[in-house]
Amino acid sequence: MTMPFLYDTDWWISAATALTVTSIPAFLKPVRAFHLLLVAALWTAAVLRIVLIQGALAAFTAGGFSLIWGMLLMLFSLLFSGVQQMANKRYS
Repeated sequence: MTMPFLYDTDWWISAATALTVTSIPAFLKPVRAFHLLLVAALWTAAVLRIVLIQGALAAFTAGGFSLIWGMLLMLFSLLFSGVQQMANKRYS
């Protein structure tokens, strides 16, 4: 089964946009509701652009991959900030 959208530059640009947008919350220290709503709106716009240009399979692929990437990055961010905070409390 071939996925022709993988050869399309527009798909790669939109997928990179979705990946970038889902990475934003991992780098924000105070994660506020406004920031999450803005990220959700930008991610939805990127995925809707993919749906309109390439179709549902392309959007599902880019959207799913970007959501998994965002969750993993957020998990690593929380893990490393917790380890750093634990070290600061122990030695101060």
